[in-house]
Amino acid sequence: MKTKFSILVTVLTASYLFLACEAFVETKVPESQLTGNQVFQNTATAEAALSDIYARMREAGFASGNQNSATLLIGAYADDLTFYGTNTNIQQFSNHTLLPSNTLLAGLWNNAYAQVYAANAILEGVTASESIPAADKERLTGEALFIRAYLHFYLVSLFGDVPYVTVTDYNQNSTITKMASLQVWSAIINDLLQAEALLSDDYPTGERIRASKPVVQALLARVYLFNSNWTEAEAYSNAVINNTAFTLETDLNLLFLKNSSSTIWALHPGVSGANTNDAKTFYFTSGPPPKSSLSAGLYDAFEIGDLRKELWVKTVSNANGTWYMSYKYRQQAATASSMEYTIIFRLEEQYLIRSEARAHLGNLQGSQQDLDNIRVRAGLLPTTASDQNTLLEAILKERRFEFFTEQGLRWLDLKRTGTATSVLAPIKPNWQAYQILLPLPEKELLLNPYLLPQNAGY
Repeated sequence: MKTKFSILVTVLTASYLFLACEAFVETKVPESQLTGNQVFQNTATAEAALSDIYARMREAGFASGNQNSATLLIGAYADDLTFYGTNTNIQQFSNHTLLPSNTLLAGLWNNAYAQVYAANAILEGVTASESIPAADKERLTGEALFIRAYLHFYLVSLFGDVPYVTVTDYNQNSTITKMASLQVWSAIINDLLQAEALLSDDYPTGERIRASKPVVQALLARVYLFNSNWTEAEAYSNAVINNTAFTLETDLNLLFLKNSSSTIWALHPGVSGANTNDAKTFYFTSGPPPKSSLSAGLYDAFEIGDLRKELWVKTVSNANGTWYMSYKYRQQAATASSMEYTIIFRLEEQYLIRSEARAHLGNLQGSQQDLDNIRVRAGLLPTTASDQNTLLEAILKERRFEFFTEQGLRWLDLKRTGTATSVLAPIKPNWQAYQILLPLPEKELLLNPYLLPQNAGY
């Protein structure tokens, strides 16, 4: 039977590894399709299917840390990075000449919806299963809901109005339309609240590499912050901060190691001895860099005495110039056992979320205290900001120094605070205000007219 649908079909092989077909193409539904009942006859096979989604998130997409990740592409889109390589698709992100035909743009979209499809298949299969124990059903469902919400968080943040896909039915997905951004945000929150109710504080494994209740709460804090719901942003960040499982890592040399006390959620590198894609993407020993370096603007903006500049940035120089390497992740080769995992959520973000929420709510002293927890640990003096406006400016700056080269957070901050034009126009000659949203991939629009219109300006 031939079918056409707009979201990637993901299937499960005998070893429970997913294979994704290209979006918007005619494809035969394979007998081993993920939604097959045999996958959900017991917890072990369902666990294998869910674990593979995490693996795909590690290898491709927003959080992967490689060249098709938000870390590189959206970091270059903002002011974190300067791109020196020859890849024209990355150059378009860096130079703000992004075309809807860009293949890496399409990759961001397609990888996300492939993973959404796989999460939906988990949700449908687990719900229908009569043999998986109830407690396991709740945990698997909670994790899949979290993954679906996390992926849509990036889709709506980057593209604006997008489909919120909740089923695997190809007939529905073939005619799916965009949902208004406000509705997407509402759907994200709904999924996360359900996940929070289903998951416990305990991680499914001994490591913090899968979703648990604190992971869901960390994303809820971010989502509420991005939607200016200061009360809920404070409440959820407070819940994570008060969880004794997490403490601020005082030694910045240890923060990006796999056992860091501030890690809330990280992606396992896949096999013992492997490390992160991030280190491979950003490491270089001679200039000009083969891919990218931290921008001179970021390097020069650090305060004197900031330990993050000293410990998380390496300078590479020769007769032709000086470049700045992100040195958060340091193990670009395999080690005897894995030393670094790609960290997605960490406690420092929760302190800065709560600081920002408190500033908006008028709790200026509380806001200062949270901000200073991050500053003092970085070797800096307490903030001199004392009113709401100066505090909010100081928090935005602190977030830049804390989260550079971490899943495009700098761009998301510029976008949500309305400061993208004032920051980027002076340093990006091709910047235009409509670029606050990325274009929808051209191929998707050609093959699915229900996604029209294209974002304005493209």
